[in-house]
Amino acid sequence: MRSPEDVFQDMEGDRASREAEIRLLENIASKTDNEDEQRMLRRSIVVLTYSHLEGFCKFALTSYSSAINSAKLPCDAVVTPLAAAALTKVFAALRDVNAKHPYFSKVFADDSKLHRTAREHAFLDQLTLVMSTVVEIPDDAINTESNLSPNVLKRNMYQLGLDYLPVDPHAGTIYKLLNDRNSIAHGDRLKEPSTEDVQRYTTSAFEVMKFVQAEIFNALNKKSYVRQKAA
Repeated sequence: MRSPEDVFQDMEGDRASREAEIRLLENIASKTDNEDEQRMLRRSIVVLTYSHLEGFCKFALTSYSSAINSAKLPCDAVVTPLAAAALTKVFAALRDVNAKHPYFSKVFADDSKLHRTAREHAFLDQLTLVMSTVVEIPDDAINTESNLSPNVLKRNMYQLGLDYLPVDPHAGTIYKLLNDRNSIAHGDRLKEPSTEDVQRYTTSAFEVMKFVQAEIFNALNKKSYVRQKAA
């Protein structure tokens, strides 16, 4: 398994390069006296800030899941969210209404309750084997939906067993950033974010990125992903 420090440095390098690009545009905007150029640059900063916020969060969360996968731990050794993320195919089979008991599929073909019970029996029969399965969180466990709202970010963090509530103080600003980005990206020429708007967006985006990075490092460093043994 990669060390927490190595994962942190990967995230740090990615985040720093993204922030540098945004700061470069901000610096150019601050030095021009042309109002049309300032408006164009502010619009560009909004689009870039959102893009880098989404890109970094996906990169960081993927780095975390990859680090967990590389540990080769069994499902019964990790916290519930990570085990659940690794067992999506097992749960999909449990919910598959087309999977029926081999004998009763002919006698009671349409008895959904009976066939659900049969799937539950099969699941419990294999539970020990299932929980000994090595954790392999699939790539699609992290999905930003190309619209990284605060709730989408929190959902992804929750599904990986990470703390997500500290995102809330930035929720309003991030939602406004997302809305402005969508308007600009979809060709709304009238959307002109102010200098103050842009400053709020970049500040919140940077703080959220730092929080996500710190939360992932702390989880790896403190081994928060490991299931605590019952006393």
